[in-house]
Amino acid sequence: MAALTILKSSSRRPSTEAAGGATDGDQPVLVATRLRLRGPGGRLTALLVPAGIDQLSGRSWVLVGRQGAPLERREVEEYTVYGRKVILKLCGVDSTAAAEPLAGLDIFIPCKGLVDLPEGAYYIFELVGMKVVTRDGRDLGAVRDVIETGGAPLLSIADSGDRAPGEARKEILVPMARSICGNIDTATRTITVDLPEGLLELYGI
Repeated sequence: MAALTILKSSSRRPSTEAAGGATDGDQPVLVATRLRLRGPGGRLTALLVPAGIDQLSGRSWVLVGRQGAPLERREVEEYTVYGRKVILKLCGVDSTAAAEPLAGLDIFIPCKGLVDLPEGAYYIFELVGMKVVTRDGRDLGAVRDVIETGGAPLLSIADSGDRAPGEARKEILVPMARSICGNIDTATRTITVDLPEGLLELYGI
């Protein structure tokens, strides 16, 4: 089952605390994880998120912090990418002692600064909220998350069907495979799916 490519990124909007941080219209997106110390001089290394795409080229600043917590704007002095790792030197971080408080944090940038992905690849935040319909026009609900499995990612869809008062929406899991998600239209924010026989019956739908 050939999977469509996704780039792991935030689907929620972290806050920013530093002056010049992202505005409400600039959703911060995770681009590298787990900052670690790298030798003397305050240099740090981090792992680029799956797809290993270099999002830092040409950027003079990044946002540093943890998902769901305030982010801090940091100026970039220099950086180098080796495979899926980035080696980063931030302005004002000139010693191991200065770099230690940043260890374990992640790197974000505003979504408007993200590089364009190749055809067939998508950012998670682009997919969240999209309407999912079958080829015969049946409305299944909206994407609320993308779950990585090591194989084909799973679209977590909030069922749009009728339910009793107080009843929670059912979660429908659909593999994000090319043979199933045949048409992902970012303009209309609609995903048209060709579901395997019996999948909806598993959810009592």
